[in-house]
Amino acid sequence: MAQHRIPAMVTATPELLGAYLAALYRVRLDGGEMALRIGQPAPPVLAHALPAASWTLVTAWNPQSVPRDEASNHAAGAALEAELHARGLAVLPAEAGDADDGWHEPGLLVADVPAREADAIARRYGQAGLLHWRMGQPVRLRMYRPRPPGDRTPHVDWP
Repeated sequence: MAQHRIPAMVTATPELLGAYLAALYRVRLDGGEMALRIGQPAPPVLAHALPAASWTLVTAWNPQSVPRDEASNHAAGAALEAELHARGLAVLPAEAGDADDGWHEPGLLVADVPAREADAIARRYGQAGLLHWRMGQPVRLRMYRPRPPGDRTPHVDWP
């Protein structure tokens, strides 16, 4: 089985897009975790665990999908969490990773952040993409790299 990791040096946007689409996204809940998949609605338990009209899953780790040392990643993650808490936003711990646990990035699931604000947060922390969706809608990927020519991948936005 092919491994779908975010590559260290991304030169091809289709490769990066494929890694995001193949990633496993998890949200930690009291007593367990919930899986999210791009293109599928979030499980109904999310509306009870973190009531909102929309959700955003974002990380501050590995800006531009280029790996960096753990201390820098932890510092960036702490800064993101502090910013979100200072704004009074409700969050749950989350993580993105590959199927064989060879790659993971801690992040946060944030309630009720409009898409444009989510875009600004992602860009402030140098992210190549994040997840954003509204209640009852499929989870969508928002990418901050140039769209590949001819790409028509469903459930992906290129703001």
